[in-house]
Amino acid sequence: MNVSYIFTAIILIVSLIMQGHSSFDVLRIGGVKPDMTFIAIVYYSYSFGSFYGEATALFSGFFHDSMSNSPLGLLTLPKVIVAFAIGLFGRAVIKSNVLTIIPLVFGASVLKGVITLLLCMIFHEASVSDIAYIILPESFYNALLAIPLFLVFDKIYENELGREGSY
Repeated sequence: MNVSYIFTAIILIVSLIMQGHSSFDVLRIGGVKPDMTFIAIVYYSYSFGSFYGEATALFSGFFHDSMSNSPLGLLTLPKVIVAFAIGLFGRAVIKSNVLTIIPLVFGASVLKGVITLLLCMIFHEASVSDIAYIILPESFYNALLAIPLFLVFDKIYENELGREGSY
C-alpha cells in the first residue's frame, strides 16, 4: 500500500499543476479546462472506498483552494461530499466498464459543480447561467477524459485492486 500512496501523491501533484498552471491552458475547449484532480478523486472513491476518496479530496482540495483566489474550503467541500457519495457505492454496486464510468463521472461532476455554484452564490460570485456555460461542458469533458484515465489508473493500482478483491 505504501507504493500506492506514492503513486496517489504523484498523480494528485501532477493534476494540480495541470489545473493551476497557465501553460496547460491548451487543454481548454470552449473556455473550459477539465478537472483532472476531480477525476482522480472519483477514481479513488470508486475503487478504494469513501475514506480514501475523502482523504485525497481533502488534501487536493486544500491545495487547489490555496492556488486559487477563492475562500478556503470553497473548492474542497464539494469534492469531499462527492467523494463520500461515490465511496458509498464503489465497485460493489457499479461495475467497472466504459458504460458506467461515463455517467458516474458526468453525474459526479454535475453534483460537484452545483454544490460549488451554490457556495459561490453565497459569496455573490456566480449566476445560474454558469450551469450551461461552465458546469455541463466541464462535466462532459471530465466524463470523456475519465475513460482513458481510469484505464491507466487501473493498471497502476492493479495489485492493490486485486488484493482488496475489487476485481
